[in-house]
Amino acid sequence: MKKNNLFLYICLISSTFLINGCDGKKTSDGTRLSQLPTAVINSYLFHTEPELLPFSKKIKQQQIQGSSSKTINYNEQGFVTNYDLEGLHGEINYDTAKYSYGMNDTRNVYAIVFDSSKNILGMKNNDNDIVASTEFDEQGRLVETTLSHFAENNVIFSSRIIYDNDHVELVLYNAYVPVDEKTKFPVLSQEKDVIYNDNEQIEKTITKTFKLSSNGDIIINENNEQEVELTETCTYSEYNQNNDWTKAVCITAGSESKTVNLTRTIQYD
Repeated sequence: MKKNNLFLYICLISSTFLINGCDGKKTSDGTRLSQLPTAVINSYLFHTEPELLPFSKKIKQQQIQGSSSKTINYNEQGFVTNYDLEGLHGEINYDTAKYSYGMNDTRNVYAIVFDSSKNILGMKNNDNDIVASTEFDEQGRLVETTLSHFAENNVIFSSRIIYDNDHVELVLYNAYVPVDEKTKFPVLSQEKDVIYNDNEQIEKTITKTFKLSSNGDIIINENNEQEVELTETCTYSEYNQNNDWTKAVCITAGSESKTVNLTRTIQYD
């Protein structure tokens, strides 16, 4: 799961209800993610990683604690309403169509353009510049998000989602620094594979960060393969009664090595 070095430590909310894990071999009850409204799934994928999607039941709050901590809250309809990621705070007001984002007392506020289903189509800053845009497929599923100069950042970040039926199968992440109006220089290229077990629960994610040359191209080795700089493999376990994982181990190998244990605490509606 992606980390942010700017995140500051925050205390976990003490009133969180801990969902106890159970045997990961539990059989699915047949209720699938596809039965959640597509716009709710899109809300998760716009704001967070695919491994934080619920299996089937709407979540009120979830916390992920490891080397850093995340707290994400949802409204009665299941949409993301606010989150704290180690001091980085985001809040979505669906009534006023405003998005607040920043750290401590430094916040940027953006105007949101929603569709009739409350999908975020885009966001603009006070100068009416587009800072976020999205694309959807014929089924109404989020397939691409682009953040441009979001939070006063000069980096353009994009993510593209590839589905296999109703599952997120692959997410491609890219980041660029604009050189001029027509040229942008690649600074990040990642891909995340999402793997499911026989019960359709998320079992593993593998995130590869590719090596880039001095001109921004992915380096191809002598075997005609893309050179990988880092590989993070997260294995999920201890699924609760709603088939959501509550424990994970993430192992990073490559130019740096580390192991992070994650605990996921979930409250449901």
